[in-house]
Amino acid sequence: MGCMEWGGDSGGSGAYSYPSARKSAPRSYDSTPSSSSSRRSIRRNIDDLVPQSLETKSEAPLVIACDVTGSMEEWPKIIFNKLPLLYGELKKAYFKDKDPEISFAAIGDAYCDKYPLQVQRFDSGKSLDDRLGALVIEGGGGGQMRESYELAALYYARNVKMPNATKPIFIFIGDEGVYDFVNNDQAEQWARVSVKERLSTNQVIGELMQKCSVYLIRKLYDKNFDQDSMSDNDKEIQKQWRNLLGANRIAILPQPERVVDVILGIVANDTGMNAYFDKELSQRQRLDQVKSVMKTLSSITQYKALPSHKGQSLRTRKSKGKPADPLI
Repeated sequence: MGCMEWGGDSGGSGAYSYPSARKSAPRSYDSTPSSSSSRRSIRRNIDDLVPQSLETKSEAPLVIACDVTGSMEEWPKIIFNKLPLLYGELKKAYFKDKDPEISFAAIGDAYCDKYPLQVQRFDSGKSLDDRLGALVIEGGGGGQMRESYELAALYYARNVKMPNATKPIFIFIGDEGVYDFVNNDQAEQWARVSVKERLSTNQVIGELMQKCSVYLIRKLYDKNFDQDSMSDNDKEIQKQWRNLLGANRIAILPQPERVVDVILGIVANDTGMNAYFDKELSQRQRLDQVKSVMKTLSSITQYKALPSHKGQSLRTRKSKGKPADPLI
């Protein structure tokens, strides 16, 4: 895959209204909000792309860092158009009294791309639409199954202050592996960190995990495969991430349209709200969509989803050699 830039319009010009979306019935994340800012292929300086540091006073901050290289195809555009819907549900159900804030980041390849790291400040409400609109979907990458995820991890590990956070969550969304070591020049230029020693990505991810609860939502790299039958390339990528995060922090997502559901499932698992999530998802989505989301989340929650006779989801514990006990 060569280094090329792709700039796509968000699909509309009107500003997205969060309250009106929450009032619509039935609620569904199948709809796609328009963005008030177009993502144009224009050159920007590093101060516009990556602030020297970030700070949030929120008790419930969330970071979503998405790979925007060419192998992700249309996924970043679809995901970015759906992510503004996330805040309303976080505020409504999961963090009612904690004023959640979200920081969005875009990840590329520092050996190839013009914009290998883009970081937006923490924000809330309808302002998040503008934060997403400011990110450039570059569509580059070097084609070697590795991107510069480690730079995003390093930036958020060392340059972000969250003094009131009780359990911040950091979610990567991507399809490729990481470089094994941090390039010191890239770290200084893009992650805004001066690194003198040889710093491994394993060390950086470890730092980030000391600060945040870290997850990966994975798009498979090779087509015509799935999470039950991965290609050799995807097995290699999966192994690398498993060694970095642990198997129970990786969710393989077959469809980008389900990304908000999966993120909410991760938040529910981290906040002990699995029962609420199961019920709400079953009421809002079709049975096939519920089953797809639950399968994606099965490695994280350590549960498996089974349909009930009424077409709703039942979450059951995995057990060795024993019948599964229903939780709801």
